[in-house]
Amino acid sequence: MGAKVKLFLVILLLCTGAFVVWRWQKDKAARAFYRNFPRGIIRVEVLNGTDIADLAYTLTKILRLDGFDVAEFGNAPSMKYPETVIIDRTGRNPEKISILKTYFEVDKAVILYDDRREMEKIDATVILGRDILTKELFQNHKNLLEVYL
Repeated sequence: MGAKVKLFLVILLLCTGAFVVWRWQKDKAARAFYRNFPRGIIRVEVLNGTDIADLAYTLTKILRLDGFDVAEFGNAPSMKYPETVIIDRTGRNPEKISILKTYFEVDKAVILYDDRREMEKIDATVILGRDILTKELFQNHKNLLEVYL
């Protein structure tokens, strides 16, 4: 066998091995993603804490597309939230709050128990701040973002 044939076989073997490893990692990541994906198990209330009209409604559509159960949406008591806030309404599901914090790119959540929301089985309230327009979740839905720019 010539040197060129050996080189070709080595390169072919390396490419095949790299493809198999890449495919395995991709499948492993996909399984982990879907294992942790909410798919309706996280029930949220979305409130607009900005002066941007219909922001809670638009984000409700995005959340529902992404598999969240949005029980209610509307306006927050104040329209001056610079940052998005997550309020844990039960204090019993840290894994759900962790998923929300990751999804909304928020560092912390506040625990505030509410009997009414407990009866409605709402896990969290998300108050949208002005920073929501810069978050990855909005960037992934650019057709909806254009309305607010």
